[in-house]
Order: sequence, then C-alpha cells, then structure tokens
Amino acid sequence: MARDISRRSFLALISVSMASGVSLAACGGDSGQPAQPTAPPPGSGGEVSITLASKGSTPFYDRDRLEVKAGARVTLTFKNAADPGSNRTFNWVLVKPNTQLRVVSDGQSEGSPETSYVKPNDPNVIAHTRLVAAGESDTITFDAPPPGEYPFICTFPGYYNTMNGVLVVR
Repeated sequence: MARDISRRSFLALISVSMASGVSLAACGGDSGQPAQPTAPPPGSGGEVSITLASKGSTPFYDRDRLEVKAGARVTLTFKNAADPGSNRTFNWVLVKPNTQLRVVSDGQSEGSPETSYVKPNDPNVIAHTRLVAAGESDTITFDAPPPGEYPFICTFPGYYNTMNGVLVVR
C-alpha cells in the first residue's frame, strides 16, 4: 500500500535534508592546499628594539639569530664596529626565505653603492639598512612579517657568505 505524503511533510523533509547538507559542508572545507600565512596587523606584536653590530672589522655579525613576534614594530640599529681607518662598509638586509643568492646577485648586477647593493624595489627584500661606513650606524623600522624564519645578509660584494643569520618570527 503506497503511502501519501502531504505537501507540508514533503517540504519539511526536504528542508531538513538541505540544512543537514549545508551543516556538513561547512564542517569540511579541506581544499588540500596549505593555508597561506597572512601578515598580522602592524604593531600587533608590540614594539621591539634590536641592536646588531659587525664583529669589529671582520665580515661577521655579532649575532646570527634574532627573534621577534609576528606583527611587531621592529626598530633595528646596525652598527659597523669596524675601525674607522679600515674602510670596511657593511649593511643588513632581511630577505624572504630561500632568496639570499638572488638578492645578492640582483644587488650586484642591478644595484650599486648608492642603493647599498640592493636592487631597487626588490620584492624579495623585506627591509634593509644603507651601507654603513666603519664606526657609523643606521637605524630602520619595519613590521615583522608572518611567522617563519627569514634570512638576513650583508649584500656588500663578497660578504654574504660570512655575514648572515636568521630572524625567527614567532
């Protein structure tokens, strides 16, 4: 014996089925793609001041690891601790991961001493100081990028192999 379903019952059944499907779809959503890091709002990690220097006249930074919170407003002072008579110039360049060689190469081919051996508007450069003469310093301010490890280097020709480190953003 066939059972007759009223129109009202049929519509109620369809509504419940659709609501269940929408609820289940909202719970899923795994596209298989990793989430892209997004930059935290500027200043959300507080303010931090960092002083970094060269190791005297040698092409090494006095620290090879720096740590900040994501979104922090970072004020970095780079001091060239070389003896003023040494004529050594250094800089500090924060770059996107795995781009050090490209930044150095582009800085030497498309940059100049006037651009601190940094290619103008290089999208791989997050922040950089100017070339700093022996005995001098330069201070810059920038917003920390999303969490990750970001290399920093000196782009003066021949120094990036020894003047390098990592900025860890948590």
